[in-house]
Amino acid sequence: MRVLVTGGTGFVGGWSAKAIADAGHSVRFLVRNPARLETSVAQLGVDTSDYAVGDITDRDSTMRALEGCDAVVHSAALVATDPSKTAQMLATNMDGARNVLGGAAELGLDPIVHVSSFTALFHPGLQTLSADLPVVGGTDGYGQSKAQVEIYARGMQDGGAPVNITYPGMVLGPPVGDQFGEAGEGVAAALQLGGIPGRSAAWLIVDVRDLAALHAALLEPGRGPRRYMAGGHRVPVGELASLLGDVGDKRIVTVPVPDTVLRVAGQVLDRLGPILPFQTPFTEAGMQYYTQMPSSDDSPSEDELGITYRDPRNTLADTVAGFRALKD
Repeated sequence: MRVLVTGGTGFVGGWSAKAIADAGHSVRFLVRNPARLETSVAQLGVDTSDYAVGDITDRDSTMRALEGCDAVVHSAALVATDPSKTAQMLATNMDGARNVLGGAAELGLDPIVHVSSFTALFHPGLQTLSADLPVVGGTDGYGQSKAQVEIYARGMQDGGAPVNITYPGMVLGPPVGDQFGEAGEGVAAALQLGGIPGRSAAWLIVDVRDLAALHAALLEPGRGPRRYMAGGHRVPVGELASLLGDVGDKRIVTVPVPDTVLRVAGQVLDRLGPILPFQTPFTEAGMQYYTQMPSSDDSPSEDELGITYRDPRNTLADTVAGFRALKD
C-alpha cells in the first residue's frame, strides 16, 4: 500500500513511518518544510523521497497529498500547554481532522488511522482506560482539542467510514532525529532535578516503537472502524524514580508532596501563566492526569493484532540513551 503519514517529522509519526516502511508499504509524507525530513525521520533509515508540501489546515494541499494513496496515518497535531494558545490548538486540530480524515474518506482510502490520546477519554476517578469509553476530554486546551476531534472521528465511524483510532499513553523511547515528544521532556526534567513529586501519582508509559507497530498492524483494508487503547504500563511514582535512577545512573528521589497540593499548584500556575517569564509543566490538567492516572486495558491490541508492549525499564533506558547520544 501507499500510506500517507501526517506528522512524519515528529516523534510518533516518524517511528510510525518506519514501522509502516518495514512492513513493506511505501510512505508518502505531508510536510510544510521538506528539509525537516532529513533531520528527523530520515535518520531512522526511512525513504523520504515521496512527499507533498502542504499543511493539514489547508484542504487543497491535503487532498493533493492524499491522491494516489491507499491509506493514511494521521498523527499531526498542534500541542501546546499555554492556555493562550487554546483557540489556535482547537482550530488547527479540528481543521486537520476534517481535511485529513474527511478527505481520506471522500477518496475511499481504507484504512484511515487516527492517533488520538488517552486524554480524550480521561476523567477523575477512572480506574481503567478502555477504547470504548465515552468521550470526556481534559480541562486543558489539548484535552479539549483531542475530545473535539474524537467526537468527529467517532461520528465518521458511526457512518461506516473505516476510521481506526488509537489512544496512546505517555509516549517515550529513542528519538527521531532530535525529537523526543512531550513525555520525553518530563524524563529530562526528572533527571535534571533529581526528584519526582507526588504520592499516588503515576505515569502511563508506552514505547513509541510499540505504538508504531500497532499503527502498521492496522493497515489492513476491509476491517471497518476499530478502536484500540495503547496506554502501555502504569508506573507509580516510587517505581518510576527507581527505574529512572537505575537507567540514568543517578539518584532520583520521590518528594512526597500531597497530590492535592500538586493539583492546586497547577491551578495557581495556570492563572499566573500570562505574567510568568517562563513556561512550566505544572498545569491544572497536567497535574490532574499525573495524580489520578488510570491503568490501560491494552489486551485487545495484544490479542487481536499481536502487539507486545515492552517493559518500561527498557523504554526509559532507550530514552535516556537517546538524550546522551544527542549530547555527545
